Amino acid sequence: MRLGPRFPLRRRPLSALFALVALATSVVPLSAPPAFASARFHIECPFHHYNEDDPIVYPRQPGASHLHAYFGNKSTNAFSTYRSLQNARTNCGHRGDKGAYWMPAVYKNGALIRPNDADFYYRGETSPLSAIRPFPPRLKVIAGNSRATRPQSTDVVDWTCLGGANDGIESNHPVNCGLGVVKLLVTFPECWDGVHMDSPDHKSHMHHSIKKGGGRRGCPRSHPVPVPRLVYSIKFPLHDGRGLTLSSGPAYTMHADFFNSWVQVALRRLVDRCIHTGIECASFEA
Repeated sequence: MRLGPRFPLRRRPLSALFALVALATSVVPLSAPPAFASARFHIECPFHHYNEDDPIVYPRQPGASHLHAYFGNKSTNAFSTYRSLQNARTNCGHRGDKGAYWMPAVYKNGALIRPNDADFYYRGETSPLSAIRPFPPRLKVIAGNSRATRPQSTDVVDWTCLGGANDGIESNHPVNCGLGVVKLLVTFPECWDGVHMDSPDHKSHMHHSIKKGGGRRGCPRSHPVPVPRLVYSIKFPLHDGRGLTLSSGPAYTMHADFFNSWVQVALRRLVDRCIHTGIECASFEA
């Protein structure tokens, strides 16, 4: 992978060279430890709008769904297609991320609670890291279950806290964060069947990785193509999450949707730069 023109080290300090490399790739390395968990990049995409559409479950049927909160792509609605999303604007911190991210609206005592911070993490979780492929264009995925009748696994939906006595707690339901703030993590599957961009239930074409021994994870034969593990990290302006409800029902019906409409060359560059090399990167492109 070419990172830009080479300069003799005797003419430029090493720190200047690193700065040029970071500018050329639109990411800045945060760390490069040997730990496997460091293979990731994250994109900041603030909340943008609400509507009662769902271009995955109810395409071309405006108002057919419950209220959703949208992040990233500014145009997402019932009529969204790969082409329309590619031609629209994004509020993500990396201009190449035109992906559409959404989740059910959150309420506290009947009042709509607008998310005040949103980060989307792309992690390398399967071994070897070099085999992980970018999400294919037009891929549609849903994580979590909008029709759940009981709390879901924290491996998929994790209500936690940022700060306070319960900082980092794992819970399958919203909790009191004391002096901290309520934080939600929704984890998507990272193994693709290699063929379908969607499926009738919007889930069967994807699968979570499985343990392979030696602390490693890999993809099952039914879904042999490893892709990044996408994790929504959403923060709310609340200290006490108890009593939260969703537009889809109780808090245990939390789920999230993703429609891959990235500028594909930008996504591929980040997967190569950060996940394949095992480093942690953050976008700083305005």
